[in-house]
Amino acid sequence: MALDSATVSALAEELSQRLADGRIEKIQQPEKDLILLTVRAEGENRKLLIRAAGPNARVHLTEQSFENPKEAPMFCMLLRKYLTGARLRSVEQPNGDRLIVFRLETRNELGDSAELSLITELMGRAANVVLVGADGRILDCLRRIPLSEHGTRALLPGLRYELPPVPEGFAKTRADTAAEAKPAETDTAAEAKPTETDTTTQEPERRSVSELLDRRYGAMERQELQRRRAQELVKSVRRARDRQQRKLAAQSEELRRTEKLEDIRREAELLQANLYRVRRGDRVLECENYYEEDLPLVTIPLDAVKTPQENLNARFKEYRKLKGAKEHLTKLITDGEKQLEYLNSVLDELSRAGSTRELDEIRAELESTGWIRSQRRVNPKKRSAAKTMAPLRFESPDGMEILVGRNNLQNDELTTREARRTDYWFHVQQLHGSHVILRCEGLEPSEEAVRAAAELAAYYSQARDSGRTAVDYTMVLNVKKPSGALPGKVIYRNYRTMIVDASAAAGEGAQP
Repeated sequence: MALDSATVSALAEELSQRLADGRIEKIQQPEKDLILLTVRAEGENRKLLIRAAGPNARVHLTEQSFENPKEAPMFCMLLRKYLTGARLRSVEQPNGDRLIVFRLETRNELGDSAELSLITELMGRAANVVLVGADGRILDCLRRIPLSEHGTRALLPGLRYELPPVPEGFAKTRADTAAEAKPAETDTAAEAKPTETDTTTQEPERRSVSELLDRRYGAMERQELQRRRAQELVKSVRRARDRQQRKLAAQSEELRRTEKLEDIRREAELLQANLYRVRRGDRVLECENYYEEDLPLVTIPLDAVKTPQENLNARFKEYRKLKGAKEHLTKLITDGEKQLEYLNSVLDELSRAGSTRELDEIRAELESTGWIRSQRRVNPKKRSAAKTMAPLRFESPDGMEILVGRNNLQNDELTTREARRTDYWFHVQQLHGSHVILRCEGLEPSEEAVRAAAELAAYYSQARDSGRTAVDYTMVLNVKKPSGALPGKVIYRNYRTMIVDASAAAGEGAQP
């Protein structure tokens, strides 16, 4: 929901108080329509969020953290050039409209004092951030608007900045707007007004407008971010999977062309045995086929330009080429089928991911396997030291701990590192799914515990909506990860199989 002018007025007043004479220490642009300014004011760093995105356009202090891109956008670089170290002199709301102007004092290249204005326009779809010099001309803006696109008001570097036109009958003084901006008279600010109670206890602390906006929009944008990230990852993995399928189809077609390999070898050997009968200029050789009992005559085509020996060499060369191609294609197809299986397992992970952190871990997995490029500048030491999410934890009806992997990398960690050799390992049969570990502490698990773990293995797999399904289980000592295998891939032996209801884990089975 877009902010109204009264809420913007309350924000301008609040920011004027809390950022008075503050110094801009840091400027970031995590997203194309999001600017973060770190302002040092009253002895502490305060983050000012400026969002220029349709109905979510707003300006307020924030406690949120955002991930920065590898390279700062051009507009961010320009803001850093002009505003790093600048002092905030005032915060204004011209004409009571939905925009906030930050008046700043900085130093130019010659060391002389210079005044700049950072103008945040919060008018829905027309939201923008504009940097204006002391002469009133635009230095640049987040979203450049040519004349033809926005009526008579253009926003381009070098043009003189003009305030947005005020609708007839809307113009008000700053004092009039501020009077209307009392917390009780806006949807957002109303939440900040203490509630009246009949008791004599101390009134609850009044929350700032920034805090309320940060809480409201933060939760909404986190959900949207999770949805968008999930869609982007699913789209990337599906594109990679489809590309891999096309590649496998092309390789399989090439492999089929090598089916005549044995025929070429036989022709070469028959030609070698009858080479004395061939003369230069012959176009065919008719000879007995000693590979069959009745020795039927076969016709072998020849190149009349080549000598008999050259024809023989060409036949063996073609044979060796096809033989090498067959061996190479067979290996490529085997590896490609493993990659395809892995990508399908990642799609299964994404279908169950329930948080941004889980999506981030799946992205990290795809980056580590080379399927997508890293979008972040990550220090390798920090990457290795970064904390990953713990596996899902459940408890069987008789109190035994059950662990469920969230993704392929966590499956590997759970099975090959965390699980003890005498614990039990579960996995849905012939489908993609999580590795499940039943902690046994050296004891023989009860039938109830085994069934609870098997139901979880079925539930956290592709079989979730399939009703009754087969789950294999065995001791961890019987599970092995082959050398060079992709994440999540293991082999196992000496296993037993249990038929369970995949939906039972959501009912009265193991409890989280």
